[in-house]
Amino acid sequence: MTLIRKKVAMEITNILLLSLLLFSCTTSTKQSEEEIVEVKLTKLEELLLLPTDTVMDYYDLSNDSISEFPNLSNYTIKTLNLSHNLLDTLIFDYMPRDIVSLNLSHNEFEGVFDLDPEYLLSFEEREKIYEKETLREIDLSYNSLTKVVIGFSFRKIDVSHNDVTYINFNHKYIEYVDISYNPNLSNFVAFDPRRIDT
Repeated sequence: MTLIRKKVAMEITNILLLSLLLFSCTTSTKQSEEEIVEVKLTKLEELLLLPTDTVMDYYDLSNDSISEFPNLSNYTIKTLNLSHNLLDTLIFDYMPRDIVSLNLSHNEFEGVFDLDPEYLLSFEEREKIYEKETLREIDLSYNSLTKVVIGFSFRKIDVSHNDVTYINFNHKYIEYVDISYNPNLSNFVAFDPRRIDT
């Protein structure tokens, strides 16, 4: 009888130990699941989870610690706010489809900003590109730019609060230019004589 009691007690002890072990594994799994749920996605990660055929009038990626220009070429975004990030390069081929306005203020752009990829093309060829391109407004304020060259026909350009000493842009459709707070900006005005309407 004593041997049977010892055996039953041992079985009960094993069952209790196994139950405790299973309970601790379940608790550990629940804690891990809770930890995964608590992970917060960045704004960029949230955007990249959206279907690429989503059409957005505005998307805010500001203050998202983005250091490399994200490839958004599969998305349709009219106005994109990338301000207050760590960007120092614009990759034109990564721009969203149908973009009209781009805010790159408060980033880490410095030196020369050259948005004139078609500089070897004739004026007529550039006009054809203008008809295809949708980007019309760019904000580059509060960076460390010294020279800005923009070959596209924008309506609005903001390069205020930089260290710009030279700026050249296609002025055919320009409506607004802010060059304030660039203390070293020269008085030299550059233009393409072929664009003067005579």
